[in-house]
Amino acid sequence: ISLLYTIKFEVMSGGLIPTLRSANPTLSSDTVTLCFEDVCGCSTTDNKTTSMFAEVGKVEGVLRNLGVVVEGSVLEACQVGDLIYTPALVSLLQAGVADAGKRVFALIIVDVQNDFISGSLAVNEGAMVVPVINTLLPHFTHVYKTADWHPANHISFHPNVASGLYPTSPRSKIEGKGAKMFETVVVQGPPELNQTLWPIHCVQGSEGAKFHKQLKEVNNETRIDKGMNPQVDSYSAFWDNGDTSHTPLYSLLVKQGVTDVVVCGLATDYCVGFTALDAARHGFRTLLVEDAIRGVAEATIKPMLARCQAAGVEFVSSKDIPGIVKSGGETEPAKLSSETEARILRVMKYFSANNRTQ
Repeated sequence: ISLLYTIKFEVMSGGLIPTLRSANPTLSSDTVTLCFEDVCGCSTTDNKTTSMFAEVGKVEGVLRNLGVVVEGSVLEACQVGDLIYTPALVSLLQAGVADAGKRVFALIIVDVQNDFISGSLAVNEGAMVVPVINTLLPHFTHVYKTADWHPANHISFHPNVASGLYPTSPRSKIEGKGAKMFETVVVQGPPELNQTLWPIHCVQGSEGAKFHKQLKEVNNETRIDKGMNPQVDSYSAFWDNGDTSHTPLYSLLVKQGVTDVVVCGLATDYCVGFTALDAARHGFRTLLVEDAIRGVAEATIKPMLARCQAAGVEFVSSKDIPGIVKSGGETEPAKLSSETEARILRVMKYFSANNRTQ
């Protein structure tokens, strides 16, 4: 499939500024801005990053559904990735077959570790997810087990902030040295972020960091470690909390042609929820297995589930999974909205009229 153009986005203080990485050096910055705004529906200088990523993520998802190899992540575009448009995609959109392609499922098991079940940060009824997850394993060719894998000096540990190891920002309503366990402060950084202060948990090499002994191992599983940077916490299995670095999970899913991800594990209101949100904004159809997740507190579980629902995450039971995987999905693959299709076609028409294609 021939490449029409490729844009790399860099994060700047004023917003997202596109810079050109094209084989056609004559493409002007004005043209790049036009294309970005037409396709994404927002300015390159505003801060509508969430809606932008969600919309462009659909483009990437459709490309995957069509069997097109996506070189890099749309979401990673603000760091290291590329956003790719192809004439073939436009032809398929025009033909109305953008939902063609085989569905490929992956199971993401989030942080089923001893400390979250019986250790320092035990989740209520956390052990109950283990037998449910074990019933899911035989139905997946691709299985990922994520793990908090923190150094001893990690910023999320209450003693490290309370001791002054990590100063709090002047914006923080709570001073770090006087903060209590489970309170939230604003750490000075960089990056400057809200940080909940947790008990010491999942320290690299500790018993608490091990997967629960009753969680079955399978030959096709891949481990994804997160939270290894001492200065930034990492809830999501894709990105750290500041979106400053990412795990290899996205790239692995793309290489395996995955279109749909099924998320389960601990804890609903934190690592599970943020993993599901990132999967959805990366363009994957995302399913959350309700009886294979547990959360820390009702006050934070409900808002997280509402966020997931608003992001398009589907809620299913473990009993539904065999049928969904076997049938290739009970619902049709997500299509681009007619508005997004029109934007892409408009951009392509512009390039064609100006002889910009390769």
